[in-house]
Amino acid sequence: MSGLWIAVAAAVAVTILAALIGRRLPAWWMNIADGRRSATRAAEVPKLLRLLLPISEPVAVWLGPRLPTTLRESLQRRLRLAGIDEEVLPQQWLAVCGASALIAAAVGGVVVLKPWVVIGLSLLGAMMPMLWMRDAVIRRAQEVIRDLPVYVDMLTLTLEAGGALSVALKVATDRAPDGVLRRAFMRVQGDLRAGRSRSEALLALGERLSLPAVDPLVAALVQAESSGASLATVLRAQADQRLHERFARAEKLALEAPVKMLGPLVLCIFPCTFLVLAFPLVMRFLGEG
Repeated sequence: MSGLWIAVAAAVAVTILAALIGRRLPAWWMNIADGRRSATRAAEVPKLLRLLLPISEPVAVWLGPRLPTTLRESLQRRLRLAGIDEEVLPQQWLAVCGASALIAAAVGGVVVLKPWVVIGLSLLGAMMPMLWMRDAVIRRAQEVIRDLPVYVDMLTLTLEAGGALSVALKVATDRAPDGVLRRAFMRVQGDLRAGRSRSEALLALGERLSLPAVDPLVAALVQAESSGASLATVLRAQADQRLHERFARAEKLALEAPVKMLGPLVLCIFPCTFLVLAFPLVMRFLGEG
């Protein structure tokens, strides 16, 4: 049994080493269907998971036509919220989870040689990409909520100065640092240049970000576009509302801070303080006794 695990670990190690040193993988390994987007563009994916993408590609190719539609759509939505839907396909992500589980199981089999440890490590290895995706979705949502008022103000000022929406988007993306919203607005510009209407591009933006703070903004812009209302007026109201929400969120976090500090105070700081205060008393009591 141990020899089997050693063989599996050796095979995985050789494959990873070949990928790391840049050797050409076999032709059947890299023969991907036409139109498949390259996984090497996944700049936001961690390096470890990025290395697993080409290694798990044969499984992804086999899994692609066999993946249920419901599971594919669910994974595609999660990948879109994590910002890697253009670089990683759902079947590739599942293959990465399988490769991570296999490597963790091989390492556990070589080091510990106990079945329950191998099973536990394989489950942990399969969960690691999913945990990273969950954290990436949360980080992106927090970044969007933090930067949205600034972008809306920039769009409003450009529109009030007489510019069109396309000009306002270009000014916002040119002046702003790289981030989630900047890339999202650049995709809106790409959709407009590709011939999509403003309403379709804005609805695609709302679907891509899928956040409660963005949905009212997109709905107001789409409504103003369909009714012919002034976009500058709508954006000014949205900018004021986003700013008030930002201050309200900051006040809420400030009020929650004392409650969150009770745990560390009771478990860590108070016992140490009591030990420091009680030590001289205890030593004096022992000395007198």
